[in-house]
Amino acid sequence: MKKKVKIYPLLLLAMVLVPVAYFESDYVKTLYDTEPILLGQAGGAINETTMATPGEKKNASEENLILQLDQRLVDREEVDGYLVETYREYELYEDREGNVKKVIPTSNYDYIRYKLDE
Repeated sequence: MKKKVKIYPLLLLAMVLVPVAYFESDYVKTLYDTEPILLGQAGGAINETTMATPGEKKNASEENLILQLDQRLVDREEVDGYLVETYREYELYEDREGNVKKVIPTSNYDYIRYKLDE
């Protein structure tokens, strides 16, 4: 008398292991890469990020400045039937009266894409 091999547990195991192995592969990790790609950037370029670092305070008036972040339109272009607007983030330092004392550009960009009607 032959023993019957139960194939259902093996199929269930394969149904679990195949998707897990796929999602753990390097291919899927490159699909969901969260590194931002800037417009006009070469495919293999190394991204260098810059940050505004607090420097030494030169006088007492700089200590009373208020930091605000602002987005400003820096570019508008048409790409593949879309209007792409590029905004850059700036650090605005204001005094207590609301007068802007310093404007420092940051490395943060936002891209908004609008579909053009044809």
